[in-house]
Amino acid sequence: MPAVRDGGDGVPGVASHRRGPDPRVLRWLIGLRLVVITTLFLGSMIVQVASRMILPLQGIYVLSLVTYVLSLGYAALYLLGARPGVQAIIQTLGDIAVVTGFVYVTGGLYSPFSFLYLAVIVVAAILFPRGGLLAAGLASVAYGGMIDLMVFGLVPIPPNLVGTRITMPMSGVLVQLFINIVGFLVVAVLTAYLAESVSRMAGRLAAERRRSRQAEALAEHVLRSITSGMLALDRNGTVLQANPAAAHLLGKDQPETLVGLRVEEVLPLKRYRWALLLGRARLRNVSRLEDTAADSGMDLGLTIGPLTDDSGNRTGFVVAFQDLSEVRRQEERQRMQERMAAVGELSARMAHEIRNPLASISGAAQLLANAPATGQGTSRRLLDIVVRESKRLSQILQDFLLFARPGESRREAVTLSRIARDCAELLAASPELGPEHRVEVDVPDDLVVTAEEGALRQVFWNLCRNAIQAMPDGGTVRVEGAREPDGGIVLRFTDDGPGFPDGILERAFEPFVSARPDGIGLGLAVVYAALGRQGATIELENAPEGGARVTVRFPAPGTGGEDDAADPDRR
Repeated sequence: MPAVRDGGDGVPGVASHRRGPDPRVLRWLIGLRLVVITTLFLGSMIVQVASRMILPLQGIYVLSLVTYVLSLGYAALYLLGARPGVQAIIQTLGDIAVVTGFVYVTGGLYSPFSFLYLAVIVVAAILFPRGGLLAAGLASVAYGGMIDLMVFGLVPIPPNLVGTRITMPMSGVLVQLFINIVGFLVVAVLTAYLAESVSRMAGRLAAERRRSRQAEALAEHVLRSITSGMLALDRNGTVLQANPAAAHLLGKDQPETLVGLRVEEVLPLKRYRWALLLGRARLRNVSRLEDTAADSGMDLGLTIGPLTDDSGNRTGFVVAFQDLSEVRRQEERQRMQERMAAVGELSARMAHEIRNPLASISGAAQLLANAPATGQGTSRRLLDIVVRESKRLSQILQDFLLFARPGESRREAVTLSRIARDCAELLAASPELGPEHRVEVDVPDDLVVTAEEGALRQVFWNLCRNAIQAMPDGGTVRVEGAREPDGGIVLRFTDDGPGFPDGILERAFEPFVSARPDGIGLGLAVVYAALGRQGATIELENAPEGGARVTVRFPAPGTGGEDDAADPDRR
């Protein structure tokens, strides 16, 4: 039979599969027993003082003392950490003995207090499985044994509380005994049934509470795990709850700082008004739109749906939003790759067709320039121009072919610091680097990537050379490297030049787009294609303190970037 138990589910009462009496109930019974016996003891004394007769209350005083001693023993067992089951058995036996003594001193068979056995039976039913039946049996034995001892004269029949002795025929004794024992058993059965019913109900309630807590925990875990911002609004548009992603996207430290604010304050929009959006959401189940945050300029994708209670009634709104900036960048990269792939294919064909006639023209011009008949006049100067421009055009075609049709990929472990220092040494020997230029390299030696070394050297050379050319009057080129928290590697190339002009930043990777009037516009296109083969990304921006900043990111090993680049069948 179940016992009073919380079971960790917050259900104080009866647990369906109780493993033993609840120690808290035993402690509570010790205190209740002391209160009852103290009240009885004080009441007896008051009656004795107020009455003019000398009442036979000595037995009650003795029982009170015995009960106090037993209660001290129970408390000692509790403090010593005795097993709850043993304590419960001892307390039940002690209570039956005390009740039997009390019934005896108040008249025995004729005592009006035999109903106190019922209290012991009910408590035992709460404490033990089938404890009520066991207590009823013990109470019947104790009560019947006391009656037998009185009937056969083994113990004297005590007077009742007013000092008189009552006699009853044997038939009356048997009826009285039968009524009490049957009453004990009926109460035990009813108590067992009620305790079992309460047990099942408590078990179901505990299971429902566990499921409810699990569902709440799962919902909270899901809410915390999703990367989209989530806002729960009431019908007036006030924020009731927000997830951590919403706080992060909105620049807040904790989601709780958003609670209680109006959605217009939390997430202001440029093109839409929230009153109109919420009004539209009342008419539709779900609304989807895109807009820009008025305060941060962040591109947003929003979904507005109804918030309902358990009965399906609408109590507010749910707003899901996400930052589309990275999506926009990915789409732009995809478009750029498609454009560059088309341009590359066409360029490779054109370059191949132009290259052979250009080589013939250049060779013929060199022969004519070196012929004795040419001399040193105007014809010689014109032929030198033809040869020089032919070589320049050939170099352009070479770069173009490198961009359009890269060579065979051979990937290996590459130390970035070594390549950066080699590039700085080559620049130092280059005529483009004047005394007013400086190249600073701050790349740790432990930054190693798996890539094509030749392609990375070309990336370093082109980016540093572009930075030098952007500073004709001198300045500093800084190459810095670091490892990111996710295990990736980031390289930053910064300069003191004027930065990227308006209109160039968005199209800088397209072939033949250059910020310099004399530039060809293939350097960044070649860099973009080379980094794409390594699974790396590149971003261009104008630094707030002035100058251009180029950021190259290599993904962490195992995240798919480098692996996908190495395996063309997976792309």
